[in-house]
Amino acid sequence: MRLVAPPGSILCYHSVTTADLPSASGMHVPDDELVAAVDVVRRVAEIVPLRELVARHRAGRATRGLAALTFDDAYAALPVAIGPYLAQAGVPITIFVTTTATERGARFWWDRVDDVFPRVTSDRWRAFERQVGVPESYRTGQPPEFGPLRPFRQWMLATHRGRWPEDLEDALAALEREHASVTRHRAMTWDEIVRFAASAPVDIGVHTVSHPVLPLLGDEELVGEVAGAYRTIRERAGAAVPVLAIPFGLYDARTARLAREAGMQASLTLANRSLRGVGAEELLPRYSMGRGLRRWKLFLRLTIPRGAPPAQTALPSATT
Repeated sequence: MRLVAPPGSILCYHSVTTADLPSASGMHVPDDELVAAVDVVRRVAEIVPLRELVARHRAGRATRGLAALTFDDAYAALPVAIGPYLAQAGVPITIFVTTTATERGARFWWDRVDDVFPRVTSDRWRAFERQVGVPESYRTGQPPEFGPLRPFRQWMLATHRGRWPEDLEDALAALEREHASVTRHRAMTWDEIVRFAASAPVDIGVHTVSHPVLPLLGDEELVGEVAGAYRTIRERAGAAVPVLAIPFGLYDARTARLAREAGMQASLTLANRSLRGVGAEELLPRYSMGRGLRRWKLFLRLTIPRGAPPAQTALPSATT
């Protein structure tokens, strides 16, 4: 089966769920689905550390038959849900840290919203959107196939550049209290990250300081987000892979260049394709992995070539 392997594949996961760590979010995968996916990947490729795959790609060496597993946001569920499996199976992964969240072991706004939303009536959700200031243009302008949370998410990305503003905290906290909703998924603390890296084949990469929409930042602020996170990870965890996982998968023509200025050797997107035809100085695509992906679909995704990724992603707005 490895004869049909792509020239190099990077898979992007987020958190992992178990019976004790449920989530309503489709981007978090059950632990048994992850193990099954690893089995599929191993049938068509050798799983190597991301740093090795990036180094080979930058040097112009062959990456055919190689794959790397990455996990954005450094979720605290990972050591509990898959830590022993990774150690026993010898599966290397790279986790990407948002340093502000890791300082507090914080819960991310998207998980909080995803987990409370199924418990809320449509009228109460509409009242919440009015309370926090979501314009009607977002409610009527978003493609309906993306679901009812799309207006709020795109408004957060466009208006607040992906960062959770403190003046919205009371409204969301009230909603959570009303519906007895506290998401079980949060970022690891620094102590948890260090222990995890010592117990399993885990590298640590850069996911910025505050997880913003990078194309909406000025050059200096963008460099500061990346360089600041890189510096803090090295100080607190002892080592860091100089690779950026771009928050939200949103990038523009400046992103790779400014990330290199901040010390990065590569920047990763969510373009859902392999490394085939991607240049050494270009953004590196990853496959975005979510809940419910069947084994045969994963096999096809990894082995069927796709077209080139766009030069930049569409920025979030009332209609995108």
